[in-house]
Amino acid sequence: MANRAALSEEDVCARVRDSVLEQRLAPGTKLTEESLCAVFGVGRTTVRRAFLLLKRDNIIELQKNRGAMVASPSPEEARQVFESRILVETGLLKTTIKTVTLIDIEQLRGHLLAEKAALENADIARWIRLTGEFHLLLAKLAGNKLLDAFLEQLVFQTSLIVALYGPGSTGPNCSGDDHRQLVDALSAGDHSHANDLLVQHLHEIEAQLEFAPQQPFGDLQTIFGEARTA
Repeated sequence: MANRAALSEEDVCARVRDSVLEQRLAPGTKLTEESLCAVFGVGRTTVRRAFLLLKRDNIIELQKNRGAMVASPSPEEARQVFESRILVETGLLKTTIKTVTLIDIEQLRGHLLAEKAALENADIARWIRLTGEFHLLLAKLAGNKLLDAFLEQLVFQTSLIVALYGPGSTGPNCSGDDHRQLVDALSAGDHSHANDLLVQHLHEIEAQLEFAPQQPFGDLQTIFGEARTA
């Protein structure tokens, strides 16, 4: 019962967002108030407020007479997301290269170690989430909160796109070696090379997409099975 009282709409929103980032919650999955109330042990008001937060971030769609569904970006929207990411991330990188510190580099390298450990432990969901979070961590070094917030939405959109159009069971994801090379270039102060690596990295992910939905919808009890005890 204590867990029921503790979970807010922000908590529910965060759990759904994490599941999207980890590509465990498939685009097109129907999210009913009743099912989320049961999964998270909260009331309908909390779920409805969480839906509004998720809709704001373009993670779900609220459709009349159909309720809430995890967003399914179109192929054109997918192209726009990657185009936007390149513009935003390279712009932020240009600022970061001028201000990055040794402490920042060590923080990035620590994140790379976490990515490697997750992959070695076959914790694929965590690895997928960490590879997405790497881009957010890198962006935050530029100190532009407005662009950080926008990029966060784009990264979540990317997870939906990869889940929807990726060729494999987890779809194309960030390569740890790509991230390492990017950090090395950043550490060396080589903006031109770092910029080229970042652009190539995003283009390679986009190039692997196959614009035909393949992923099955998930079972909410399985997806959020640990949510009530986490």
